Amino acid sequence: MSKSQVKDDFNQFCQTTTAHGFNYLVAPSKTVRITWVIIVVMATCFGALHLYSLISKYLEYGYHESTVINTDVPPVFPDITICDNSGIAESSIAR
Repeated sequence: MSKSQVKDDFNQFCQTTTAHGFNYLVAPSKTVRITWVIIVVMATCFGALHLYSLISKYLEYGYHESTVINTDVPPVFPDITICDNSGIAESSIAR
């Protein structure tokens, strides 16, 4: 695939895609193309900076965990049922 073919395919993609803003990358005016690239680069940098800031704040967030055992009141245990582990015989099921 030649360089001109790649350029033509890229131009066609940018002009026909439904993604917003790609048509500015192949605009006839060089000023529009450069301005759009600068805007996209700046937005990407600000987004990365904001993401870094959020992750840093999340990782610095402290937490406090405390466990209190109250020994003044005796514990109340639930009723216990002991099950037979021998299982059910097939002969008793068939009845």
